[in-house]
Amino acid sequence: MRTMTIRLLSATALAASLAVSATAQAAPDRVGETQMCVPMSKIDETPIIDNKTILLKMRGRGNYKRIDLMGPCSGLTFSGYVHVVHVNQFCTSDPLRVLEPVGAVCMIDKIVNIDEAEAKELLLRGRRR
Repeated sequence: MRTMTIRLLSATALAASLAVSATAQAAPDRVGETQMCVPMSKIDETPIIDNKTILLKMRGRGNYKRIDLMGPCSGLTFSGYVHVVHVNQFCTSDPLRVLEPVGAVCMIDKIVNIDEAEAKELLLRGRRR
């Protein structure tokens, strides 16, 4: 009887944690919230705005994130970057290596959820450079 009760409680706890996890994954991203990582499979494009900002256009309609770098990243807008993926995630702890000058490394400060209006402003700013 006691074993059955423990199994029932364990199954209930597991079901509750799965439900919470599914709800968190299904919840839309709130503008202004930051996150540590973004699944690579959900990223559609990564236009470089300037030496401190990269836009993430996510798959789906109207979903964008802004990557703020810790400081200016020399050569980023001219030659682009390489991102080495270890766990199929784009994370704030990942270094970005600028293609030229060789060896330049940029660090991510934060990944911020933004709305479509801000994304359009960033794209316009990036085109003006």
